[in-house]
Amino acid sequence: MTVICVSGAFMTTIDQSREDKAAVEKREAARAERVEKLLARICKASPLGKKIVESAIERGIFIGIDGDMGNCLGVYTPSVKYVALDEKAPDEKLLSTIVHECRHSEQNPIRDHSYSVYSNVAEVRALEADAMAHECAAVYQMRKAEPDTYAAFCSRHGGMMKAYEASFEKDKDADKAKSEAFKAWYDHASYVENYDRSVVGFMEMGKLYSGAYKKEITPKQLSQEFGYVDEAFFASARANTVSEKTAKNTAEIERGHIRHALKLFGRSKIKTSADYFYVRDANGNVEPPKRQQVNPAVAKALANGGR
Repeated sequence: MTVICVSGAFMTTIDQSREDKAAVEKREAARAERVEKLLARICKASPLGKKIVESAIERGIFIGIDGDMGNCLGVYTPSVKYVALDEKAPDEKLLSTIVHECRHSEQNPIRDHSYSVYSNVAEVRALEADAMAHECAAVYQMRKAEPDTYAAFCSRHGGMMKAYEASFEKDKDADKAKSEAFKAWYDHASYVENYDRSVVGFMEMGKLYSGAYKKEITPKQLSQEFGYVDEAFFASARANTVSEKTAKNTAEIERGHIRHALKLFGRSKIKTSADYFYVRDANGNVEPPKRQQVNPAVAKALANGGR
């Protein structure tokens, strides 16, 4: 092979490469400086936010700014211990997002394809509610020092903040208020549905795995996992109501597992974890579950509302 180099073009390429490298270094330095300033503001305005952020950094979590992430303000990737933030998002939103994503880094989910679709939906919901409840609590502490962050959070999750404030103003108990904010997360049905849809898509990939969909995560386990939310809540309609589509897809996925491949008749009668869901129809009416995964103590609590 003959390589022909035109010296002028070659030198131009080198110059451009140097300029590109300098531009990248300048951009990354600006991003790092922005993150440092955001962290300083969090630590100054919220004791809870400070605790969560410092814990993440001590565990080797790197917090950085990426390019345009669309509608996503931030994301935590456990495999690389990295919190990525959307460069185009305003500071008032990133302040609370950092707390949220760093809280995710503290969580230790137990779900995988060996658990039922119902259990995965239940835990993913709880993981997100937990991160959001901590974000809410931190934002409440920031409300005077960072009023724009408070306003931005309330515009997106006003129901959670109202629940937190009402509880805290009544009892002056931060953990109890955080629990109420956690529960209020489930009330935003269309928002919650986005997470359900992602879980269902993930769980469909387990159809060929022989051990898939066999285990369950109980309300007691979820309560123990998060520590500040009662067991009865995780068995309640408030925590377990899904759309008809989610319930239908859950049943189809589990009935479509390879272990049922030779079952030519009666597949529609196979019991699935979809039976544990409360199901909301298009008119907002909620049907109770076909089966309940509840022990006597929880059943008694449910009689009092499970709230």
